[in-house]
Amino acid sequence: MIFLITINTILFAQHHFMVEVSDLVADKGFVYLGLYDKKLGFLKEDAAIANAKVKGNGNKMSYTFKNLPVGEYAVAVYQDVNSNGKCDRNMIGYPTEGFGFSKNYRPKLSAPSFDEVKITIQQSTTTKIALIGN
Repeated sequence: MIFLITINTILFAQHHFMVEVSDLVADKGFVYLGLYDKKLGFLKEDAAIANAKVKGNGNKMSYTFKNLPVGEYAVAVYQDVNSNGKCDRNMIGYPTEGFGFSKNYRPKLSAPSFDEVKITIQQSTTTKIALIGN
């Protein structure tokens, strides 16, 4: 009986995933966060299981995704400095506004895969992201 209760607690416990973002352009626009839980659709806005829009405080901000079950998650974030509601890109598709990923992953030539930035959540967890390109 105790074993069954422990398994239920582990499998169905709800955890928090805090995202701390730094290197913002101070007091400009909003920071958009997308939370993903699978490879399929990673970095596609409509595939995120949760989204957030947060005003930065100076050059940093934090946001907590709450009540997540145990699993693998990845976060993508960008700062919409000019407040046009999207992550602006140059002619070759590279973001011209600050962006980042969980595990503070720094992409080389292309966007990361889900596996490169996923974090296993088994308890409440924090990831720190310093924006690239601001």
